[in-house]
Amino acid sequence: MLILKRDRFRDLPVRLRVFMTDIYIVTGPDYINMIWKQSQHLRSEIYRRLIVYNMFGMPDDAAQFYLSDDSGINMTSSPQSNVEPSQRVKYLTHQSLTKLLTGSGLTLLAENFAVNLAEQFTAIEGVTSEWSDLPDLFTFMRDELFKATVRAICGENLLALNPTFCEDFWVFDKGLASLTKRFPRWVVPSAYAARDKCLAEVRIWHEFIQTNLEDESTNRIPNKISRIFGTEFIKSRQEMWRKMERMSPQAMASEDLGVIWGANGNSIPAAFWLVLEVFRNPSLLAKVRQEVERCLVTSQSVYPSFDLPRLCSRPLLQSIYTETLRLYVSTSIIRSPENADIKLGAWIIPKGTLIMIPSFVVHHNQALWSDAPNGSRSVETFCPDRFLRYPGPSQPITTRTIETPDPRKVDSSAALLFSSEDLSGYFMPYGGGHGMCPGRHFAKQEIIGALAIMVTLFDIELSENGAGRVQPDMGGFGMGALKPKQKVAARIRRRKI
Repeated sequence: MLILKRDRFRDLPVRLRVFMTDIYIVTGPDYINMIWKQSQHLRSEIYRRLIVYNMFGMPDDAAQFYLSDDSGINMTSSPQSNVEPSQRVKYLTHQSLTKLLTGSGLTLLAENFAVNLAEQFTAIEGVTSEWSDLPDLFTFMRDELFKATVRAICGENLLALNPTFCEDFWVFDKGLASLTKRFPRWVVPSAYAARDKCLAEVRIWHEFIQTNLEDESTNRIPNKISRIFGTEFIKSRQEMWRKMERMSPQAMASEDLGVIWGANGNSIPAAFWLVLEVFRNPSLLAKVRQEVERCLVTSQSVYPSFDLPRLCSRPLLQSIYTETLRLYVSTSIIRSPENADIKLGAWIIPKGTLIMIPSFVVHHNQALWSDAPNGSRSVETFCPDRFLRYPGPSQPITTRTIETPDPRKVDSSAALLFSSEDLSGYFMPYGGGHGMCPGRHFAKQEIIGALAIMVTLFDIELSENGAGRVQPDMGGFGMGALKPKQKVAARIRRRKI
């Protein structure tokens, strides 16, 4: 049962002054919705600068080229812009991402990820029908999901040419907090070294692509994945960049490292938390397996395959997926009025100031979320059915209230439904408005697909430490899905399917 509550006084925006810059912290759902409705007038340039300059090491000239593109991301260039069509890096980049993450591109990407992961877990060494110790569940999942995702986007050659890329990437990921804070190289040399190594490995892969371009037409796998490029997404980016003089090889590597991080850095920790919550609750595990089995596709393959759209539409799976994001994702959504002041209720937000929405604060606000009118269940508790309701008129749904009726008055045979109604302004793991994360649809299939494969292939028993309350590492606050603070020991065995 889900009840959303509002306190109009407690939810007011708060203005802070940091280094001579005004920052408005917004946590009230009504004010957040006002921001979403005006998002076309807001920009996230400061976040873009953070990414291109600090996180992924784009050279200064290419970064300036990117940031000076004032043509917008729409098909028609902004009226005031003089950028040539072939140099519209923001629009062309956005267009290539859209093709990858929607429609047939999304279907192919998600299917190949699921196939890769099922193959990898089926073939993984050291896991048999007998129990064996697993030193850390997170590391076990992290590396296999990363490889499956990279193979789905980039094909086989990036990992084949760079055998330590997976390990190097997670060392780089660990240092991202230092890079975003713009610490100089001499203060955090290990963070810069890890990024440099990943960029060098991506460049090795790019050089391989350029060397083998002539063979591309004869090196295609039947499912439309190119042995040279991987997806059409990678091919289109290579073709786009070759027309842009200011996109150097280092800049291209920076762009692709950003894509690889975007596809893995948040979805993998989120998948871990979902798997952890399911396996440490035997009753929930049994229900999840029932849902998953309904979506299993019968085939002659030695590994399981699923109807992913159907899998991701199952009410229970959607509810636990949504609850996982609510509980374990911490994003800092940053916007700024671009051309004029904007109005948030009685507040005027001046042009050029910053607006920050900390999702973790909103998602964990007991004044907004509870499972009963008296708030008897903490928002810190994982509630599998928080987003489930019974159908029919017996369940009132008001502007900000989703209630489950008295079980004694409900037909127990009625099917539960997943409900995300009226969550705008309350739930924002992927941001909101025009700046919402374009990869959210793939992330959902990636996370739920990983859970389905794992509950089908494995039995996992968590150690006393793992079965207890594993704490998220708050050092990643504001940067996306939180990672576990400690190792989660477990034992694992392969199931008969």
